[in-house]
Amino acid sequence: MASLTKENIKGAILIYSCHKHKNTRLKEFGLKQKEYAGWKVFYLLGNPNIENEYITIGNTVLLKCEDSYIHVGKKVVMGLKYIYDNYNVAEGILRCGDDLVFLENNLVNFLNAPDKQDYMGYTRNTETKLSVKTDFFMPQYYLSHPEDFNNPLHKIPYKIEDIMKMHIVPNCKTAGGVVVYLSNKSCDILIKHFANIGWDIFTKDSKYGYPYIIEDIAVGFILYINQIFLTSCPLYLDSDMYGFTDNGFSVAIHTNKYK
Repeated sequence: MASLTKENIKGAILIYSCHKHKNTRLKEFGLKQKEYAGWKVFYLLGNPNIENEYITIGNTVLLKCEDSYIHVGKKVVMGLKYIYDNYNVAEGILRCGDDLVFLENNLVNFLNAPDKQDYMGYTRNTETKLSVKTDFFMPQYYLSHPEDFNNPLHKIPYKIEDIMKMHIVPNCKTAGGVVVYLSNKSCDILIKHFANIGWDIFTKDSKYGYPYIIEDIAVGFILYINQIFLTSCPLYLDSDMYGFTDNGFSVAIHTNKYK
C-alpha cells in the first residue's frame, strides 16, 4: 500500500540480495551510510509467504516476492514499485548487487552528475538490433543448485527439466552485471510492464522466448521495446577483492565473493 505522505528524495540506491547472503554479503559489503548526496540506501529481500506487499525493517525492505535467483527481475522491479509508492523521487534509481566494495567518492560524484541518461551500465553485448539467442545461463545455474527447488522462500513452480527448456531469450544491447542506473522514466516503464504480465517472470513471448528469467536481459528488453537504449559506461569493475585499482569513475568493485 502506497504511503499517504511521501518523503522527497533525489534518488534511491537499491541493493538486491537474498536470505542466503544475509549473514555474509550484506554484513561484509553493506554501505557505511544510509544516504549519499540525497540518495537513500535500501536493501531488498524476498519472502512470498508474508501477508502484506512489503515489510520494512530500518532500510531493509522485505518484499512479497520469491527469493530465488530466477526471480531477481521481479524482486528488483517490485523494489522500484516500493520506492515510487513511498517516495517522491527527483532523478532515478541506482540498482546494485550485494557483493560490491563501493568507492564512495566515485559513488557520490556519479549521484551528483547532472547529465545521467535514462539507462546506463556496462555491457559486453554490443548487439544493436533486437533478436533472439540461445542462453543456458539460468538452466546451468539450477543444474548446480538443485537445493533451490526445495527452498520454501524460492517457490520455483518447475522442475529442472522444465528450466532446461527456457534457453531462448531476447538479444539486444543490455546492461549486464551488478550496477545499473535507471531514470524515473525507465522505472515507470518497467513497473507498468511487469504489472501487465501479472508479475509472472515465466511469461513466454511468442517471438522472444523467455524475456524475464534473467534480470539483466529483462530490463534491457523492456526498455528496448519502449525505445530506451543503453548508454554504456563502466559503473563497476570486475576483479578479485584485493587486486583492483580505482579507475576514477566506477562506483564499485564487484567481488563475486560467497557465490
